[in-house]
Amino acid sequence: MRYALAVADARGFRAAADVLNIAQPAISKAVKDTETDLGFCIFDRSGQTVLPTEEGRVFLEDARQVVAMFERVIRASIQNSEGARGHIIIGYSALAMSRKISEGLDGFLQAVPCVQAEMHVMSTDNMLKSLKSATIDLGFLLSHPSVDAPDVDQIPVWSSRIGVVAPKGEAPRTLDELSRASFILGVRENWRSWRALLDTACQKVGFEPEVVEEAWDVQVILQRVAERRGVTLFPMSAASSIPAALELVPVEGFLPEASIAIAWDAKADTSLLRSFRTYFI
Repeated sequence: MRYALAVADARGFRAAADVLNIAQPAISKAVKDTETDLGFCIFDRSGQTVLPTEEGRVFLEDARQVVAMFERVIRASIQNSEGARGHIIIGYSALAMSRKISEGLDGFLQAVPCVQAEMHVMSTDNMLKSLKSATIDLGFLLSHPSVDAPDVDQIPVWSSRIGVVAPKGEAPRTLDELSRASFILGVRENWRSWRALLDTACQKVGFEPEVVEEAWDVQVILQRVAERRGVTLFPMSAASSIPAALELVPVEGFLPEASIAIAWDAKADTSLLRSFRTYFI
C-alpha cells in the first residue's frame, strides 16, 4: 500500500522510487502484485503521467486511511513503552502564531501531564496533506473558503483584526498611507488562502497592494520588513511573536479579520484529540 501511495503522490514509478530511495523494478512489481490480488488496475499507465483509475482512487483513499491509522498505532505504542499516555503532533500556520495556542496547550498538559506534544510550523496546504497522511494529528490554520479537504473537519477558534507590520514608529496609520505603501508578501503558491483573503480585503477599501517582493518563509518576510523594503499584513493576534525591532499595529479604516480554525482528520479522531480541542473551543 505504501508503494502504491508513493506512486500516486509522485505521479510516476520512477519519481516514487527516487522519493523512497528504492529500485524502480521493486516498486513496479509490488504494485503489480497488489493489482493482481485486487483484480483491477490501480493506475492507468497509458499516458506520460501515471494516474489512478476510478477503482484505484477508491483503493488509494482507503489505503491512505489504513496507513495513517497504522502509523498512529505504532507511534502510540512507542510512547506507551516509554511511559507516556499519548503523543500529539500539532501543525500551525505562521498566521496562527498566538498566545492562545500556548495558553491552551499549557492548560491541556497540566491536566494530562503524561501526554507529549510537539509543534511544527507549516503552510496551510501542507498541513491539510499532513493531516490526511497522519504526519500530524491537529492543525491551526486560516479559516477560509479555499481551505478545504475531504474528511478534514474545522472549527474556528478565534478571530483577529488584520494589522500592518513595519519598523517601530514607521507603520502606516491611515488607509491612505497604507494604500501608498510598498508590500512584502508571501509567495502566492505557498500563501494561497492568505493572499486571497488580502486581495478581497484590499479591494473592499479601494486599493490594490503594490507588492515589491515576495518570500516563501515568514521569517524572510519579517527580515525584509526590518530592512525597510516594505510593510506586510498580519493578524493582530500574532503581535507577541513579532520581532522587537518591528511593530504590528491596526490601521484606521482597515477592518478585515482573519479567522483561525483548529482542524483534524475526521476518520482518525480520538478521545485524546477531542480532549485537547476542548481547551480551544
